[in-house]
Amino acid sequence: MRLPLALVLFSLVGSAAVLPGCATIAGTNYYSVDQEWELGRQVEADLNRQLRLVNDRALTQYVQTMGQRMVQQTTLSGQRWRFYVVADDAINAFNAPGGLIYVNTGLIKRVGSAAELAGAIAHEVGHGVARHGTSRLSKANDANAVAGAVLGTDPGVAEQIAAQIVAQGTFASFSRGAEREADELGVQLMAATGYNPDGLVQLLQRLAEQGEGGGIAFLRTHPLSSERAANVRALARSVNRSGLRMNESGFDAAKRAASRY
Repeated sequence: MRLPLALVLFSLVGSAAVLPGCATIAGTNYYSVDQEWELGRQVEADLNRQLRLVNDRALTQYVQTMGQRMVQQTTLSGQRWRFYVVADDAINAFNAPGGLIYVNTGLIKRVGSAAELAGAIAHEVGHGVARHGTSRLSKANDANAVAGAVLGTDPGVAEQIAAQIVAQGTFASFSRGAEREADELGVQLMAATGYNPDGLVQLLQRLAEQGEGGGIAFLRTHPLSSERAANVRALARSVNRSGLRMNESGFDAAKRAASRY
């Protein structure tokens, strides 16, 4: 019988294996970058078996190109990042540890501009750059006990992470601080790649209006408090938006392609 992820993580605490090069102070990230990317490789294999990935090459390429341009502006540009489009009508996008970004067709076909889509992707890249996923794992364990998952001796942990993502639309519920950091990084990445960060503001406003009765997966996994909304608006206003774009060639075609799923 497969144990819930929380129990799997709890069972690892007793091993307390020291991971070379990782911090040991409570509250820090016990995964090195290389270890996180190895975990991501394992999670990716399980996720891609369970999710219905879009086989439209042009649509997938559009999302990948947008995301990779952002990655090139980060300190983790040397790592292998992967961007996928999921044929799912739920309005959602999520990041998984190790440079994995998944965007649902339900989100793509409901955004109003390329900048809105860029805002969603930039926010997820922000989570990945800040390594919030493995920070969350480290906090759950609060011990150097993740070697089994990272080194491949306990592949069941990667399977459990993938199963949680499929069931809940996200790997973890991040703190308000983590969401704020992802928003800040997202705004910077948008501006650095030529997208107007007002797109992120408009995306959150659109989703908040559509989700007044609940049911928007993105807002369940990325709660939009009044404080966060105000902070994102202030971040967007702090950027010189002259010359930054809200739309671009290729977006309309990508939206039409997503609407076929």
